[in-house]
Amino acid sequence: MKEEMFDGFFGGSPEFWIGKVVKIESQRQTAQGFSWGWRYKVRIFGTYSNSDTIQDKDCHTAMVMLGVSDGSGGGGRTRAVRITQHDIVFGLFMAPDQNFPVIMGVLGRTKRTINIGGKFGILSGFTKFLQRGLTENQEFNECDSMSIPKVKDNNTNGTGSGREVNQNQLDQIGQSGDDSQVNAIKNPPGSTEYDTSGLDNTDISNAVQEEKDFINANGGNFEDSTIINETDTTNNTDDALEIF
Repeated sequence: MKEEMFDGFFGGSPEFWIGKVVKIESQRQTAQGFSWGWRYKVRIFGTYSNSDTIQDKDCHTAMVMLGVSDGSGGGGRTRAVRITQHDIVFGLFMAPDQNFPVIMGVLGRTKRTINIGGKFGILSGFTKFLQRGLTENQEFNECDSMSIPKVKDNNTNGTGSGREVNQNQLDQIGQSGDDSQVNAIKNPPGSTEYDTSGLDNTDISNAVQEEKDFINANGGNFEDSTIINETDTTNNTDDALEIF
């Protein structure tokens, strides 16, 4: 059954492998976007050894197999691959004689990941292109998630005081920096919430009348109705906006 499953494409059982992504400096053309696809240089366990003389730049170049939620790029659907240097990856050879290696997955780092040294040692994934952020030196992906960033003691950034309010700009828009109130910023003159383009006066009058009937039935006030204030030319409230 196993031979029948793979005989059509592989011509036999597929050959799987595990390897380590080499340092970025040895694969800048493929890892920094100067080549096609998502490809990384990989030092494969068993194919290479600590005692060989093969340089990182001459190791296998493996293409990444994307997941179904990553997108192929069709329809603009994409998601970046998150592989970096010194990651341990798993894959298979799509062609005989260890040719066309494809990366199928990555083995996550843990807090207990250690560097065993040699050509297969696990070093930092940070590079000059991938700088440390708020999580600093935390490099693992496991159930025990990364620690939440916090403010450092004796931090010298900032002055300890807020920025001065630009009262001139507030005055230009008719606002005050003294009092902060909900809904303090009013809509500019001439703005409307309802687009009446394409409607004739009859359509607008019917809409206004329906609004008035609803307000009367509920004991409301016409002045609180945006529809009436914007569209009813017979409404004489101070806030009414005539658009005809």
